[in-house]
Amino acid sequence: MRSPRRVSMSLIANDHKEQIQLMQKLHGNVVLDEGSFFKKISQKDHKLNKEAAERYYSNWDHKREENHQEELVTNRRDHAQGMTNAFYDLVTDFYEYGWGQSFHFARLYKGDTFEENIKRHEAFLALKLGLKRGQRVLDVGCGVGGPLREIVKFSGYAHVTGINNNAYQVERCAAYSIKYGLSDFTGFVKADFTKMPFSDAAFDAVFSVEATVHAPRLEMVYGEIYRVLRPGGRFACYEWCTTDKYDESNSAHRTVIRGIEEGNSISKLYSTKECLGAVKSVGFKMIEHDDLSSIDLATVPWYYALKRPQGLRGLLRSPLGRSYTHSLLTVLTKLKFVPPGVLETSQLLNNAADVLVAGGEMGIFTPMFCFVVEKPSEETTLVI
Repeated sequence: MRSPRRVSMSLIANDHKEQIQLMQKLHGNVVLDEGSFFKKISQKDHKLNKEAAERYYSNWDHKREENHQEELVTNRRDHAQGMTNAFYDLVTDFYEYGWGQSFHFARLYKGDTFEENIKRHEAFLALKLGLKRGQRVLDVGCGVGGPLREIVKFSGYAHVTGINNNAYQVERCAAYSIKYGLSDFTGFVKADFTKMPFSDAAFDAVFSVEATVHAPRLEMVYGEIYRVLRPGGRFACYEWCTTDKYDESNSAHRTVIRGIEEGNSISKLYSTKECLGAVKSVGFKMIEHDDLSSIDLATVPWYYALKRPQGLRGLLRSPLGRSYTHSLLTVLTKLKFVPPGVLETSQLLNNAADVLVAGGEMGIFTPMFCFVVEKPSEETTLVI
């Protein structure tokens, strides 16, 4: 089967030409077939993939983590954009291999497939925002566009623009939109979401699915969202946070949370209270908030997506499936069929899965602290 034609870079902000050329050299031809994980990783440039791995791991220092935490967090915040860009150059193909085109968790309802739960989780945000055809909507940190495309369809064709600072993911977003016939209702911009290239009040609504956590500080991205949202518009978000059960003085808790940060390119996790404080501090009015990680009679824990997943793709995310993939990559690395950095990425993600499950079981972490906020309407001045 022929590879899809390369997407026109006019779909991406045109002031990143060097980064785009580097991305194309690193990742090779666009491959959209979900069963082509090994094809995608084997065509990567060996030298550039190794450099991406080194660039990411340079932000983490286990030996100094305990006694120099504040200094290391500051360093990661200073280099957050480059760190996260390198991270997604390394992990995007792994994520599509195990998760499909939507890289996030969801409330897991009994009797429903993982894919059904994922789509419902995405549609829930569109429902909360009341999206409809003709509205201008922004997806902050859009990944490869899975949630964005689902929300376009669920809303009856609202136009959704995705912003993402990783050129590889933006290219894949645009290619998928062409493949699925949604180009007229989607747009994609490669840019730093703490410095958005949009005018004030450009969007009717904004959403983000487990992405703003990559910001150096939540206030930075929330402030930009406030600026580009029209007065009276709403922002709905799923945020990664520590819960009230997290105890910074507990070494076991610290190990798990720092493992989550390292395994997911997070400078520093906020608590749910800090998250609420951050979104209010930039001017938003709180409409509602809830931690959707809680379970009831109709649901099972969110981390079962990693611990006890269902279905064929679920097997790939399971402990057994991850171990099999890692073993196979070990052999392929020794034979030099895959570039340096691939095996290390596999280990990084396996470790991340283990600490995410541990954080969920301890109740100290949630990947779905959900809130809906509103930008107050402009005050009108009465002329007498």
